[in-house]
Amino acid sequence: MQMIKKIHAIWLGKKMPPLAFVCIDDWHKQGYDFKLWTDEDPLIQQWIAACPFAKTCLDKGLFAFVTDYLRLKILQHEGGLYLDVDVTIQQDPFPLFENCKFAVGYESETMLGTASIYADPDSVILNRLVHFYEKDIYQSPLYMGPEIMTDFLIGQKLHQSESCQLYPVEYFYNYQGEPMHFDKPDNAYLTHWFQHSWKKSKGLVFLKSKHMGLLGKFYVWQKYCFKK
Repeated sequence: MQMIKKIHAIWLGKKMPPLAFVCIDDWHKQGYDFKLWTDEDPLIQQWIAACPFAKTCLDKGLFAFVTDYLRLKILQHEGGLYLDVDVTIQQDPFPLFENCKFAVGYESETMLGTASIYADPDSVILNRLVHFYEKDIYQSPLYMGPEIMTDFLIGQKLHQSESCQLYPVEYFYNYQGEPMHFDKPDNAYLTHWFQHSWKKSKGLVFLKSKHMGLLGKFYVWQKYCFKK
């Protein structure tokens, strides 16, 4: 199989943070072929409009959860390597994806990350994940990208369905929030700087209760809305 050597990234909204410019500039200086997708792209608009979950998240300002879906949709459309805009490249990651249909790395000892995803457009895993966001997510309590990825690949053993690589923490998520001193290991290919901008969102009540009935939604709403 022929590997697709292209990087994809997404930014929704009018203003990117400084770190995003630094990371994208770093990709450019290293000579990588990349595309930054924005909400002005007709395909992005089309995909959001056709996915009820993504559209609702966009309306509620939950941009990070919209991009959880869009990164998969972009890879389904073109294939290649998706990177969050807070990821820097330490050494060429593409050799890791040779003879591989899908690849992600662990962001902790038990959780797979979604800041870096390699996939071929016809990947079985990728298409199952896209189907979940488009058809099944409202019946599931899952809403966090890494939790969904881990449940599908590890919990449901979907990683056994095709040629798939799951890389150790050091490969993509070597930075773990060190307060002062940080040394990248020799096997660091990417470094995700963990911005977690989604934690500032006010629409998390919707995400936590989307699969519940009316009483469940009310319980979650009053629990979080009256929380001091």
